Amino acid sequence: MSETTSNTNELSLLSRDRATLTPNRSALSLNRFILPIFALILISPALAADTPSKTDQPALAGGYSSAEIDPEVRTVAEFAVKTQAQATGKPLHLIKILKAECQVVAGLNYRMEIEVADGSKHLKARAVVWKKLHGLLVLTSWEPLP
Repeated sequence: MSETTSNTNELSLLSRDRATLTPNRSALSLNRFILPIFALILISPALAADTPSKTDQPALAGGYSSAEIDPEVRTVAEFAVKTQAQATGKPLHLIKILKAECQVVAGLNYRMEIEVADGSKHLKARAVVWKKLHGLLVLTSWEPLP
């Protein structure tokens, strides 16, 4: 075998080895994007598990979710009682907020189960108050509960 043929065969082997050992540029650039995305997918459940929630139940999109009975909810409940008292002509007074829920709409809907006093009687009712975007409160429903 001549020296030229031998050199050609060696070059051919080197070229073939480089081709199999060196990834192409598009594979390298693709790996730059895939690895971080894969890492985020693996980490995201752990991050979501550490997120505190107000309730044990997942919030339903568009539905009501549990609300803390805070000063804002108390103000909304007092508004509902005052508005209902004016509408019926009966003296009503808020005794206790039993349950409060909130729904995001064009503003907020507050749905509350409350205990009120009508003179000497204690009554339960479910009131829904819409807090408009600019803050105006509207009593949208009042339902006596057994």
